[in-house]
Amino acid sequence: MRKKRGQRFNVHVDNELREVFVGHHTLFSVIGFTVGGILIGETIKEVLHIHVGFLWTLIVGFILLFISGMTLHKFSDIKTEKEGDDGIEGF
Repeated sequence: MRKKRGQRFNVHVDNELREVFVGHHTLFSVIGFTVGGILIGETIKEVLHIHVGFLWTLIVGFILLFISGMTLHKFSDIKTEKEGDDGIEGF
């Protein structure tokens, strides 16, 4: 076998950096969901605004906000079983 010449680079990637590019919550998936959500939301807003008017668009937005908040328990101070203690008191 021939001996390889030149310098070898041994790159160590930290777990934090690896999580940005590999896994379920990568930089690209976060950007994709954010940009996709903004584009879909703006399209829905424009369509509703044109067809039903500003007031009804606002009412639909409040209803969606209320239903999603109640579903995800965001308006309650009671911790759900899935939530763990994060060690922060008073929040």
